[in-house]
Amino acid sequence: MKKIITCLLALALTSTVWAQERNRIITVAITDVSYHKQEKTTVSSVLGALLDASAGQVTIDKGKYVDAVRARIIGGISKTYRLRSIDGQYKPEEVKDDGSTLYADATLTNISTTQKEEVVNTEKKTKRILYKAQISVTVHLKDAATDKVVNSTTFNISDYDCSWVETAEGAITNALERLQRNIRNYYDKKYPLRASIIEGASEKKDKQKEVYIDLGSADRAFVGMHLAVRIQKTIAGKDASKEVGKIKITELLGDDISLCKVQKGGAEIKEALEKGENVVVVSLE
Repeated sequence: MKKIITCLLALALTSTVWAQERNRIITVAITDVSYHKQEKTTVSSVLGALLDASAGQVTIDKGKYVDAVRARIIGGISKTYRLRSIDGQYKPEEVKDDGSTLYADATLTNISTTQKEEVVNTEKKTKRILYKAQISVTVHLKDAATDKVVNSTTFNISDYDCSWVETAEGAITNALERLQRNIRNYYDKKYPLRASIIEGASEKKDKQKEVYIDLGSADRAFVGMHLAVRIQKTIAGKDASKEVGKIKITELLGDDISLCKVQKGGAEIKEALEKGENVVVVSLE
């Protein structure tokens, strides 16, 4: 077993440079969160606000929550596999032209609460007010070297995403927490971890049961991580891939090597390895 691990570690080290490029860390400077300030109060706007309130919808002063939204954007990005957030601007000498330094600014278009009345005790006719919050914010990622927008995504937290709570502030806190999770999940899918199956481990009959991959703790991989298995080919000068299975990391063996259990596609994975095909894996979460 020690001999196998030593050989695998040696093989993993030979692909270190390629692995670093494949899962290159991208630093994101979080700049401003803009919003539309509320207009001056007029008779029509007061009537509109009353109508919104009667329907259970209450618009909130966005400026009060700009810092909280910005903090959740930073928190969501900083927890991803490949993005690392920093607060503020880059210095000119820090900006790289290889796509590894990005800016992020955002526009907060909506933050509001919905409320409903719930009967607590029918005999005493006691009631309570419950709240949910909605948030809509668009995050723009820009290349720090060119200012070109490389990705623009709107994150919407709606009534369906959170539970009813007893205070408006609690509802907003819940929505902000959901926003951070959604941001993390989105960018993990946008910038996934990639690796290769470097060798088969255990097998049973015509199916692969376990494999080794060149991904480990240095890449924020973890025990329980799920990855899709794909056969990568080049056809007429263009990359093509076909998903053939799924695996799960069961043991981290080093910075850039892990043991995985095959959960789906054992026969296809075994056949591809025997044929010497380029079998790659991509993180799913």
